[in-house]
Amino acid sequence: MKRSILYICFATVALFSCKNDLDVLAPGEETISVYGILNPNQAVQYIRINKVFITEGDAVIAAQDQNTINYGPGELKVTLQRFMNGSTTPTLTTVGNATKKEIVLTETVITTANGTFNVGQRLWQTTDKLYNTGEYKLTITNLSSGKEYTSQTTMVDSVKSYPAMPFIYVSAPAPNHYPVHCGTGNGAYTPPTASIQTFSVAYINYSTVNSNQSIRFRSVANAKLYKVVMRFHYIDTLADGSYGGRKYVDMNFSDQISNTLTGGEEMMVKFNASEFYANIASEIPKQATGAVKNRTAHYMEYIISACGESLQTFLQVNQPSNTIAQDKPNYSNIKGGVGVFGSISSTSISKELWYDFIDKIADDPSTSSLQFNKNRAFICP
Repeated sequence: MKRSILYICFATVALFSCKNDLDVLAPGEETISVYGILNPNQAVQYIRINKVFITEGDAVIAAQDQNTINYGPGELKVTLQRFMNGSTTPTLTTVGNATKKEIVLTETVITTANGTFNVGQRLWQTTDKLYNTGEYKLTITNLSSGKEYTSQTTMVDSVKSYPAMPFIYVSAPAPNHYPVHCGTGNGAYTPPTASIQTFSVAYINYSTVNSNQSIRFRSVANAKLYKVVMRFHYIDTLADGSYGGRKYVDMNFSDQISNTLTGGEEMMVKFNASEFYANIASEIPKQATGAVKNRTAHYMEYIISACGESLQTFLQVNQPSNTIAQDKPNYSNIKGGVGVFGSISSTSISKELWYDFIDKIADDPSTSSLQFNKNRAFICP
């Protein structure tokens, strides 16, 4: 019979792919597949751990057996420890807890979409708030065999605001402030007020359709890969006048790679405003639920995710091949297993839209059929 080997990678942000033919397991040898990406901005951290298995026959059929790919309840102990500046002595792991130096993750079972593998998947999780500095060490212990698997990742801080539109704008003269949606993120000052509504440069304005635009930010220490998303928020009103829901359309940009891991490097993505109009003209009709009477342009959100070096390497190695040669190097930073343990962080800032921009969305030939209202309407939240 044909002997097949299969291992699993877990994708939480729809960015990842993985090969399933890595010959890493000798007969009788125990190993695991791990996928864990720590994000200090998230309320819950998840680690997915699966068995790497050899089977007689069709590995795809075997993958539908939950017992073949999943460890049983209580079979593994999964912990996180934190270290600073190369020290081998564990330090505090949890923000707000002045004594905790080890996080023991708990088990949960989730149901995934139908696919190659069984829909029942066991995860290990923690609700402890993680620090955005230092290194976290993952330790997985098989309580039956005593075998241990480890990995470490350096945490990544969030991208900070940059004194250029649209990521941030600081007005002059004092008081220093910048209009953001509902005032989020700028202290006690909450726009809009009459004193700043004349600062058109402080609001998002892509009303000149063929204008060149940019989103600027600075890199952060220990991050290599940056993903930028411009998210346009809008509100539907249905034909009967009822509320149709708050929705959004994303405009994704090509990955940005920093030259170093030091941080402070100026980064930028460029686009033409016409691309924004084309994007919403294409994507909004796909989201329609019921007959729409009109729409309201709400606000623009800018999201920048910074990925640690180990995650960036994993993604780079596992990206789809553009050549005839399909054999590529494999990457894993799991000692004794396969997979990846890395870190990521995200920054988001939301900005109000300028009058002319709102009107242009309503009137432009490419978007006029979307039935957007004209005139400014501040809606908070």
